[in-house]
Amino acid sequence: MNNKLKKQLIRYLSGFVAQSRLDGFERVLHYRTRYIAVALENIFQPHNASAVLRSMDCFGVQDAHIIENEYEYRINPDVALGASKWLTLVRYNYQPQNTEAAIEHLRCRGYRIVATTPHTNDTFLDDFNLHAGKAAFFFGTELEGLSETVLQNADEFLRVPMYGFTESFNISVSAAIILYELTRKLRESGLAWQIDEDEKTDLRLQWLKQSVKHSDLLIKRFFTERYGSSEN
Repeated sequence: MNNKLKKQLIRYLSGFVAQSRLDGFERVLHYRTRYIAVALENIFQPHNASAVLRSMDCFGVQDAHIIENEYEYRINPDVALGASKWLTLVRYNYQPQNTEAAIEHLRCRGYRIVATTPHTNDTFLDDFNLHAGKAAFFFGTELEGLSETVLQNADEFLRVPMYGFTESFNISVSAAIILYELTRKLRESGLAWQIDEDEKTDLRLQWLKQSVKHSDLLIKRFFTERYGSSEN
């Protein structure tokens, strides 16, 4: 579907949504970013997975890359509180080694691969260099951590400083701390971190489809009335 047609469809579907919801879309879009992305590897606990999505939406990070090797990624609606419908979820569950596919996909799109785990050559969160380019932050399970595939292919390692006896944070807490700190710095950085106008158009349409009841039937009616067909 070309951009002009998308905008026509957005205008049509907007007629079925309250103005306050449309205003909310524009407010959120202003702060949305793809400069930072999150990759979740083999997360099997719905509570933790859903809490990460909720933090991503709260801090304006749009893209979640879901790597399903042994475990299927499940969302707990009581924890996510609908956050997943506002995000772009990219799933990797079709190859024997989905982690490699995710790394390749992200690298091709200009992302640094950042493993969020202590390492010999790690960087503390306060010192992470956002100006070095886009970054995808990989999180693993609490029990097993990130796979050797991620550790061997990571461009950088990120550590959240801790001052107690416990060796690691819960994954959802770790993600929230990292995303809060880095999105705050990103907004103050002067970098081109916001999504572009074409991406905003795509997200407006995605969010309208999620917000309007029976949007699939309305979209069919839109195309039928204008083009004599239910498909573009």
